[in-house]
Amino acid sequence: MRDEFDEPQPAIDGATEAEATAEAVTAKAKAAPGESAAVPAQALASALPVVPAGIRLLNRDFLTDVVNLPDASIDLILADPPYGLGKDYGNDSDMRSGDDFLDWTRGWLELAIPKLNPTGSLYIFCTWQYAPEIFCFLKTRLTMVNEIIWDRRVPSMGGTTRRFTSVHDNIGFFAVSKDYYFDLDPVRIPYDAVTKKARSRKLFEGSKWLELGYNPKDVWSVSRLHRQHAERVDHPTQKPLEIVERMVLASCPPGGRVLDPFMGSGTTAVACARQGREFVGYEINESYCAIARERVSAAASAVSRGPAATSTSVAAEI
Repeated sequence: MRDEFDEPQPAIDGATEAEATAEAVTAKAKAAPGESAAVPAQALASALPVVPAGIRLLNRDFLTDVVNLPDASIDLILADPPYGLGKDYGNDSDMRSGDDFLDWTRGWLELAIPKLNPTGSLYIFCTWQYAPEIFCFLKTRLTMVNEIIWDRRVPSMGGTTRRFTSVHDNIGFFAVSKDYYFDLDPVRIPYDAVTKKARSRKLFEGSKWLELGYNPKDVWSVSRLHRQHAERVDHPTQKPLEIVERMVLASCPPGGRVLDPFMGSGTTAVACARQGREFVGYEINESYCAIARERVSAAASAVSRGPAATSTSVAAEI
């Protein structure tokens, strides 16, 4: 199943998702009359998973289609690009290494950064092999806010004997200016009852941090998605929703717009659908686009059913 369109498309702010989907399905019906003549185009369109109007899932190459995205139109860029480690994404997108990979990375970042508005920010996932060079480059274009270490909670299972086992990813957090948007309250971590009781002295009474929770540190210990994980789909480097949702809640205002240049299985899109943010994502693998559409549709349905359905979904996913 193709997620988006077979032909080059107009600017992002042109036709709506529903209109574009209907056009694509109609085109397919015309192209293969012998196979689809008995099935009306409208019926085919209705069979596709429904995606909210503010969520754009584009089966296109960000590097060639980014010209259609207006400058300063994005509140948050959340990028999980190929790491340059030779992973199989059904294409050769991760076959670069060394200087070639770094040149490619600098190239897409140069295209992406102008899309941020004056209060915008960027998170980029990367590996320790290339994090120093990528961060040094970004510091010439943006203000560095944090380096976040994602501890993947990988169990001890032997492995290399010539160095210490790598069990983390590096995440760079950068902003356009010192006036970047950041809302700590939605991502505070609640204190447990014992800890709150230990801080129940008069000195702490009424303290916002005690009631709402503490600031997540810059080491995020969140388990990777193992094969049996309820959230796992068919993607080799899928990131946990818990991590991505924290970034969206903290760094994109309600109703704001998030850009993901390498959408993969659509975790950032799911976070935006759940949290009321607009989203535009690019992915060259149409199978991953189809997975993203299914996931976003399910997330949007859970939200429409109300808080009870959403909270049940969260419990199953995190």
